[in-house]
Amino acid sequence: MHSENERYTLIFNGEIYNHQDLKQKLSFKNFKGHSDTETILYYIQEFGIESIKDFNGIFAIALLDKKQNKLFLARDPFGVKPLYYSKKGEKLINFASEIKPLFKLGVKKEFNAIYLPTYLKLRYLPAPHTFFKNIYKVKTATIITVDLTSQSIIEEKSFHNIPSINNKLKKEEALEQYEFLLKKAVKSQLMGDVPISMLLSGGVDSALLAKFIVDETNTNLKTYTGGYQINDNTINELEDAEQSAKIIGVENEKVLIEESSFLEVFPKLVKSIEEPLGSTSIFPIHYLAKKINEDGFKVTLTGQGVDEPWGGYLRYKPQNSIENLSKLPLPLLNTIQSKIKKDGVRRAINAIAKTNRAERFNESYSLFDDKMLKSLLRQNNIDTNQTVDLLSKKIETYRLNDRNAVEAMMVLDARMNLSDDLLLYTDKISMQSSLETRVPFLDIELMAFAESLPSHLKTGLFKSKWLHKKLAEKHLPNEVIYRKKRGFYAPTKSWFEGSTGEVLEEKLISDTGLFGKLFRKEEIEKYFKLHRTKKVNYEKQLYLLSSFYFWTKEFF
Repeated sequence: MHSENERYTLIFNGEIYNHQDLKQKLSFKNFKGHSDTETILYYIQEFGIESIKDFNGIFAIALLDKKQNKLFLARDPFGVKPLYYSKKGEKLINFASEIKPLFKLGVKKEFNAIYLPTYLKLRYLPAPHTFFKNIYKVKTATIITVDLTSQSIIEEKSFHNIPSINNKLKKEEALEQYEFLLKKAVKSQLMGDVPISMLLSGGVDSALLAKFIVDETNTNLKTYTGGYQINDNTINELEDAEQSAKIIGVENEKVLIEESSFLEVFPKLVKSIEEPLGSTSIFPIHYLAKKINEDGFKVTLTGQGVDEPWGGYLRYKPQNSIENLSKLPLPLLNTIQSKIKKDGVRRAINAIAKTNRAERFNESYSLFDDKMLKSLLRQNNIDTNQTVDLLSKKIETYRLNDRNAVEAMMVLDARMNLSDDLLLYTDKISMQSSLETRVPFLDIELMAFAESLPSHLKTGLFKSKWLHKKLAEKHLPNEVIYRKKRGFYAPTKSWFEGSTGEVLEEKLISDTGLFGKLFRKEEIEKYFKLHRTKKVNYEKQLYLLSSFYFWTKEFF
């Protein structure tokens, strides 16, 4: 879209939910339509590119300023919308919301092996890095300025501040403010002239969101739940979601996923996502988005974005306690680790052994620790410190040493794990089915409030998402709020123990391409054997390797 004076040209992907409020602040009144695109074009014209800090929404933006001969690239605060660019040295070559168009525009397809250890630890590659040389992701909440005369990137800076902790707010006040902001976020994201659907899991987050949508619209809401053709209640959310739907009063549809389609669909999803990821949630998202599109919906809402700011992951619970522990003797930790073969215990013990915060976080995340990496990778001189260095820089950039351990980890996850993993595959897979996914819990005002709260209102050794659940108690029965969390993923543990695992193992160990040149097949065989004999649950490691394998077959 071009500005009336022809100085600016805007390319915009996303939704700005507060654009009507922004419109009221403008002196420009000669609007040709009613879109948020036109509003933000003239908002930037009047207040400058840094005014995007006022945008409450999800966006990837490219703005051309013909007078200054500059290009600006920007991405929303939590990275809901992806944005890539290619460069040589400091010269920007091109940009797109996907990687594949950059190859069509002349970028040579070359593998970037540098950050393979980080991928194997974190399960994804954090921005700005990708596995392609000269291709980068715009970081969350960042504006990149390009001087088009020299084609050089002359500035890269954040436009979003992390709020200070408000220790003075009373519990009752916090609860009241949270309810107000969540209802406001839901109302703003229901805007539009198309019917809206919703993804309903068996958990409290989506149930609370569905309840607020029903209360706000007073109309029938269609919800969808993904599940599996197995009798494993630790995986399936179908019964829980059905119960929640009846309590809330919505029509819920089950979408079943079969193991037989796993090996056929996996490579296709990796191709769509363009980056290898360690999340098995790509499968339910794929089938749900496809079904919702077939039913005629163009927009769906999801409960994503609660666990990170409110403390919903198991790893959050012990963080403050671990940081305050005296360092336990390494021989004792090694003895405990050798007796208990659980993968989660390995990560926890490795973390306890570290006194440095970045090193401890690294161990908490790491699917493959340093010892495992050295055995698995063929390359010598593996830089096992790169993930620690990356986390250290993030901690310094966000000034997280001023916060306690769990607050620091949640801030990191909201800006790394969310944007470069969960939101990345959700956006790309849903858009493949022409479905826009909205995330009310990541409303900018709501997140600013959540991140300003002290950790004792969220999580601790014996609690998680405390204030969030207290709000839910006002609207939902305890049987929905406090039922066991099952997660949103595929039952790869059992699949990898059977014939699916055998097929995957054969593919991985017999590969003579890029994958086979990077990994030692005897180590991969060891992981499959230990998993198949149920000595150690290595489903996450095997899935991560499989994701990378299919990625190499697709792109190299």
